[in-house]
Amino acid sequence: MSIVRIILVLGASIAAVAQFLTERHRLKVIRRLPGREARDYYEATRERGERLMIAVTAALALAAIGALVMILRRGA
Repeated sequence: MSIVRIILVLGASIAAVAQFLTERHRLKVIRRLPGREARDYYEATRERGERLMIAVTAALALAAIGALVMILRRGA
């Protein structure tokens, strides 16, 4: 059972680090662009990033539900 917990924690940690690195790169690109292009780039990448984080969150939530079901079945 501890393996499932470790996988969940590692998945969440990797997602957080990946989001940080993506945001850092995005801000570097934005700093180099002129105003209007920077805004357009910001909006486009922000929407993609939000969709990705929703997908990651949904996957982690499903994994957590699966872990909960395993725990409850073991107790029954």
